[in-house]
Amino acid sequence: MRIAVLMENTALSEEFKSSHGLSFYIETKNHKILFDMGPDEGFLANAERLGIDIGAVDIAFLSHGHYDHGGGLKAFFEANDKAEVHMQKKAFGEFYAHDPDGTIRYIGLPEELKDHPRIVLHTGDYKIDGSIQVFAGITGREYYSPANDRLFQSMNGHHIQDLFMHEQNLLLKEGNKIILIAGCAHNGIVNIMKKAETYAPGGIDYVFGGLHLRKAYDDPEKEKAFLSGLAAKLLESRSSYYTCHCTGTQAYEGLHEKMGDRICYLPAGSVIQI
Repeated sequence: MRIAVLMENTALSEEFKSSHGLSFYIETKNHKILFDMGPDEGFLANAERLGIDIGAVDIAFLSHGHYDHGGGLKAFFEANDKAEVHMQKKAFGEFYAHDPDGTIRYIGLPEELKDHPRIVLHTGDYKIDGSIQVFAGITGREYYSPANDRLFQSMNGHHIQDLFMHEQNLLLKEGNKIILIAGCAHNGIVNIMKKAETYAPGGIDYVFGGLHLRKAYDDPEKEKAFLSGLAAKLLESRSSYYTCHCTGTQAYEGLHEKMGDRICYLPAGSVIQI
């Protein structure tokens, strides 16, 4: 299996584009997968630099209904004329960020794409084949990031706290390895892993994705305590962690201090071979 980071907040070198967003290309024995499309068409340029043919992708997934993961959806449809994009039905909700300075920003997907013939909407968990399981509906709140407190959805004209029922995660099986792919892990990576293990009771070998810890705390001591506890919890599993995007480099450093080489940061342009 090969996993390439096509978009992320930082770049491996000046050869690659970077922006606030996430996109993974995953090549398995059976599939060429695109997981998220970043905020715009930038992921396509990075794919080209890595020698990846986006037109050859045979299946795609959108982790959740935020622009930094689905803003490049239209660009993907233009570059690829065959692959379906699977997402949760609630991904086309109206989502907003309430920034600390009082600004309210729309962060949802382009409404005009909702009825695209290659979008497949799901409710809850579903299986593609023996190597791909997708799951959603996470309700646990252990080590839940306070950064989520700034995210809302519109319902009946009112902004209510987003519970991230539009978020889904990918579980891949390749040989004897189990790989979990998350987008932002808004529902908390600990809670996501718990549900993943119901499909993979033998445990998860690798975890890829953002952890939504960027600017989660104003108080450094509270942040340090949260990251210390989260790191200890993550080390209870046998998993190796590859993180990026909304984790934030500061939170990553805090986790890395406790977890060592069990966690790595992946800028755009990175390629991991499993």
